Order: sequence, then C-alpha cells, then structure tokens
Amino acid sequence: MQNLFALGKSLSNAPLRLIYTLEYNAEENPANPGPLILQAGVGAPTKQFKKAVQRNRVKRLLREAYRLELPAFRAQLPANGIRLNIFILYMESNVLPQIEINSKMKLILDQLVKRIYGQA
Repeated sequence: MQNLFALGKSLSNAPLRLIYTLEYNAEENPANPGPLILQAGVGAPTKQFKKAVQRNRVKRLLREAYRLELPAFRAQLPANGIRLNIFILYMESNVLPQIEINSKMKLILDQLVKRIYGQA
C-alpha cells in the first residue's frame, strides 16, 4: 500500500473518494494466478474534522459500510489473479447518516468494478 497515493488512480462520488491500485498476478504464472488479494483502508482528513472523535466516528461509519458491501463487491471481482489496494476518504465536513453512506459506498464500489473490467 506504500505506492497507493503516489501511483494510484481515483474515483469520486460525493462525499467519498476512492484511491486504488490494481496489479495482475496472472502475468507471472498464468497456470496458477494465485488468489484475489484485497486490501482496504479508510480515512477522514484532519482539515475537515478537527477533533479526533469526529474523525474516528467517520472512519467507523466508513468501515461498517465497506464491511456490509464487501461480499457483493468480492462477488463482482475476478476470482483470482489480481491484487487490489483501495483507500476510501470521506471528503465533506458534514457527516451523512449511515444509510446514505452505505448507498454511496455501494455506488463507488460499483464504479470501481466497472473501471476494472474496462481495463481488463
């Protein structure tokens, strides 16, 4: 994940911004491409949320939304052969309710799947 911010591509769907890197493991060994590797992180900028309590709450909401959408997201990805690193940032200063964050998370993960299949 060290090159994620330097080399990653991004998607935006207010108030979320998703930064990702995608690597194909199948190029090294086409007969056995290896498992799907998925790493994720969440964050809330200090500029938007001055207090750590606020940042931690936003990160908790984002992690929960990601956890709920993860099974559907994994089902849409290729079964093996890729390594996907993602980082999700909450970019607005007002915090949406959990239901709205869940719907935004679903939309941005669907956008990512479309972009992945567009590149593959």
